[in-house]
Amino acid sequence: MGPTPRPGAVRLWTRASNAKLPDPPFGLPRWSEDEGAIAVLIDPRDGEHAGLTSVAAQIPRALSLPAETLVMVLAAAARSRNPWVSLIAGRPAIIPRSRRCAALLARGYVAIGAMTDSRAGDIVWGWSGS
Repeated sequence: MGPTPRPGAVRLWTRASNAKLPDPPFGLPRWSEDEGAIAVLIDPRDGEHAGLTSVAAQIPRALSLPAETLVMVLAAAARSRNPWVSLIAGRPAIIPRSRRCAALLARGYVAIGAMTDSRAGDIVWGWSGS
């Protein structure tokens, strides 16, 4: 496993509609709209019981991205912006690290790694090919 990535900007990638945005990783002040590193937020309807196929389907294919693009998958699934829904649903579902790593591998990523970020929690990452 290589060194921990330190992107200067990260954009959020999710298919969850009306999701509350989590804090960006790596101490970044905000999410970016620019090209570059991507953080994937898993749709809450799939949650922790989602199989590998479901998690992988929410990650862009490595071949669809520019070479050497960093893609991270956050552990906590998306939460609703509606406070009543969040109150009823409780804590967000946590997608196991092994499942997120396997999903990255299945989508064609290389140099897969993992870490715990003080703001974003558990993160796994991979790089699109060169």
